Amino acid sequence: MRRSIFIFIAFVMIIIGVVWWGVEKGGWVEKWKSVFGKDAAQQELPLEDEPQKAGFIKRGLSLKVYKISRTTFEDLLPAMGTIKGLITRKLNFEATGLVDLVSFREGDLVREGQLIGRLRQTEAYLKIDYNRAKLKSAMVSLAQAEKKVKMHRELYDIGAINQLKLSEVEAEAGNAKHQVEAAQVETSSAREELKKTEMYAPSDCVLNERNIEIGELVSPYTPKAIEVVEIDTVFAEVGVVERDVTKIKIGQLSRIYVDGYPDLPFDGIIDNIYPALSDKTRTLPVEIKIDNSRRMLMPGMFARADIILFEKPGVISIPRIALKKLEDASLVFIIDEATNTAQERLVETGYESTDYIEILRGLKEGDLVAISNIEQLTSGTPVQITEIQVREI
Repeated sequence: MRRSIFIFIAFVMIIIGVVWWGVEKGGWVEKWKSVFGKDAAQQELPLEDEPQKAGFIKRGLSLKVYKISRTTFEDLLPAMGTIKGLITRKLNFEATGLVDLVSFREGDLVREGQLIGRLRQTEAYLKIDYNRAKLKSAMVSLAQAEKKVKMHRELYDIGAINQLKLSEVEAEAGNAKHQVEAAQVETSSAREELKKTEMYAPSDCVLNERNIEIGELVSPYTPKAIEVVEIDTVFAEVGVVERDVTKIKIGQLSRIYVDGYPDLPFDGIIDNIYPALSDKTRTLPVEIKIDNSRRMLMPGMFARADIILFEKPGVISIPRIALKKLEDASLVFIIDEATNTAQERLVETGYESTDYIEILRGLKEGDLVAISNIEQLTSGTPVQITEIQVREI
């Protein structure tokens, strides 16, 4: 009996505790009220969103803006290609013979007048020696003939000999003189033959290609024995895609960059535009001439070119996305920082590049121009600036 009473009292206390928790702590009783009570009808979901909607209107439309400043406005056309020598020369020996010496390797710098290669010269020197000896003998014969003429003239003067004899002696002296002249020509010819066995640099250049080896038999008809490239002036041969062909012309300035000097631009000028597109790359080859007196650029270097299509200092420009074009006008939205609202502003435009537009009238330095959510803006729209972009000078 006591046990039953104890169990009953414990059960009642549990019931009381559950009810107290539901009332005081907002447990299951509040949930039942929200589902079945009158409060649920009054707390519609749209009413819960009203504070957020009011807060959005108060803050305004989130915008990115561009701060106006005067900069140098450039429109650049990028292109890629290769550094090449302005003049490429193919050198051959002027004589036939075996290669005895090659002084340089591919890529070496060769100064004007330096010996590049030489053929074996044994026969050439023998020919020179032979003709020198022949010339010496002829000169001795000429000296004897001239003495003989002198002596016979003295005899003729005293009547010891007749005119015929004197004429014969003078003819012999004349023949001896001709022999000397012939020996001199042959000696000079032998020296020229010796020169043909040597190859010299025609100017300051780089040995670009070598197709001969020591001991190899060559002749004046050996194709491209040595190839050299002059590098005091070089050019960057770049490819321009078909859609940009009409933008380029001879005389346009360019800046060239190479991997060896990534932060150093080399000034160049368009010197030649090919008449047809390349079959391999489907681009138009363009040659940009570069002064290379410092010899920092070498043929074969990879080149990146910025062809300057337009350049003007102290220009106000804006991103293209900021401009709203109408049928007869162009406008932008200026942000009034005092009221945090957008205001329409008519502008007059100038040169247009792919990304930026020159503004001739309508904007001043420091103005904030909207560059996002343009289609949602009208004059007086409340806005909130989330990012300010500034163009680097």
